[in-house]
Amino acid sequence: MNKDILRKANYWFDFDRALFLNRATKKAFSLEFVDDKPEDEILQRIDESTSGSGWTFYFNSPPSEGVRRELERMLG
Repeated sequence: MNKDILRKANYWFDFDRALFLNRATKKAFSLEFVDDKPEDEILQRIDESTSGSGWTFYFNSPPSEGVRRELERMLG
């Protein structure tokens, strides 16, 4: 199950934002993305290299710039 894959990779679920988060990798997965995507895609995204300078969000539809800024502000 995709949620178990994320938990094993040290992601935790933020109930207020409905996101799986990992502060070390600065990646956030929406619950909808996790539910809709196949297991191999979740694994690929977990292993994906990012710039590390900001958060990477995995949503079915990209968040608006305003939502992205607000999430980054709250997540630190």
